[in-house]
Amino acid sequence: MNLPLKAGALAAPVAVLAAGAGLLLWSGGGAEAHSAKLAVSDAYVREPANPAEAAAYFTIANKGGGDDTLTGVTASTGHATMHTTNGALMVALSSAPVPAHGSLDFSPGGNHLMIDDPGPLKPGTTVRLTLTFAASGPITVTAPVIGILDPAPGQ
Repeated sequence: MNLPLKAGALAAPVAVLAAGAGLLLWSGGGAEAHSAKLAVSDAYVREPANPAEAAAYFTIANKGGGDDTLTGVTASTGHATMHTTNGALMVALSSAPVPAHGSLDFSPGGNHLMIDDPGPLKPGTTVRLTLTFAASGPITVTAPVIGILDPAPGQ
């Protein structure tokens, strides 16, 4: 048995659906729009002048709408720790923020990765770096070892 619809019977459900769609669009489309989207580029290790320690550099770009935090880095050789340069002092970092729609640079004179006891590192070899984050999954990159006077990748 089919009953006829009364005038306006669909108005309330359609209004609720329209309001929900508007709220979803206003909020940016859900949780994914508010998450970090990370990519690591220009990773390299400078050939060390002292074989007991090396420095690694890279850039983390965040094209997502959410912040994240770099919480650690491991290297395929030696023991890696994060540092920043504060004037003449090198200060250990336990974490570093990666802002939404921004980047985090590890570059000479600023943030950097120290690799203690890396073993022999010569230009043409590589070091695997695994970066861990508070919210995103780990990212592993292969960093070439470049000569002391060679230009850094991306420059």
